[in-house]
Amino acid sequence: MIIAFWSPIHGQAGTTSNILTTAMIAGLFYKKKSLLTQTHFNFNNLEAPLVGSNLKNTSSNDFFRDVGLDALIRSFKAAKLNKEILDNCCISFPNMNVSLLPGTSKRNKESFEFDMDMVLINLLRTVETMTDLLFVDISSGNNALSFKIITEADLTVINLSQNVGIIDSYFQTFENQIPGKHFFLFGNYDDNSKYNINNIRRRYLKFITPLNSGVIPYNTAFLDAQCDGRVTDYFRENIGSGKNDPNYYFIQRASKSASKIIKFAGQNTILEERI
Repeated sequence: MIIAFWSPIHGQAGTTSNILTTAMIAGLFYKKKSLLTQTHFNFNNLEAPLVGSNLKNTSSNDFFRDVGLDALIRSFKAAKLNKEILDNCCISFPNMNVSLLPGTSKRNKESFEFDMDMVLINLLRTVETMTDLLFVDISSGNNALSFKIITEADLTVINLSQNVGIIDSYFQTFENQIPGKHFFLFGNYDDNSKYNINNIRRRYLKFITPLNSGVIPYNTAFLDAQCDGRVTDYFRENIGSGKNDPNYYFIQRASKSASKIIKFAGQNTILEERI
């Protein structure tokens, strides 16, 4: 099952932090085997919060040489893909049900785009059969590859901010361009804003409902964990936070949104009585 995370504008809605949060909760809390990957050539920040290294840094190229999307594409072109090959190209996180397939380390954009155009969709279709949930962080805006993936996805998570100008711009520009199921997710969320989720739903009641929308609140500790490359540690330490814990609100709201996303994509969730 392919779940694509997309935003109409780069850097405003916390798309990468949202996909990290959703995948971690899906794996750790809802016990879904989840695989994370991304299709950015630039701005590929998915890996650093998880492993403390960025593909574009020279020092990290050796680390990712035999794993990641490039290695998987080479194997896919050479032979029929199987679970062992996929696992060897991924970085797994013990006891979390989450794996990372790092994005490209190519420096030649034309070579990257050629590979993406030739094999990516068939590759994703194959990979999705080997995991419960395949989360794909795709480039924002009117990107041809992104819309190719959106067309194939079981669900597109549209990442928005509480800025009504951005929300209005989405409906004016993209509303009729997103096929299939889509879910509205508001990242870096502040419930004290005039434009909280309830008021946003009232304002856009024809489009945004309690069933197809959710929030992931702003959380300082989680932001620090991303900067430090300790996202997995953050969720291991805080997934069971009690009501008096400062991370409880973040985990509770994010878990509710993750549950909605999983069910909206067509799978059941478990342990919902704990939310």
